Amino acid sequence: MFDKERFHNALALSLGYERIVKDKRITIQVDDSDDPWVTLKFQGRPEVIRIKASGDADAAVAAETSELRNDIKVIADAVHQAYIQATTNPF
Repeated sequence: MFDKERFHNALALSLGYERIVKDKRITIQVDDSDDPWVTLKFQGRPEVIRIKASGDADAAVAAETSELRNDIKVIADAVHQAYIQATTNPF
């Protein structure tokens, strides 16, 4: 069972205030579904990166060759870990 609130909380804790609020280069949007897509928009770039929460974090980064590759990897890893936490029974 997927717990949306737990997913959002885990993702926010993992990424932190610096990346979510203060880093104006990146906009992070999360779909409202049981297996959300996370969309990353980068200032000055027309294309977006979409990451499936249940997907492989490495797949989101594989084709990326820009200087943003490390940022994308950190976010993709956080998305995937948050999904695991949101689908794991805490008891």
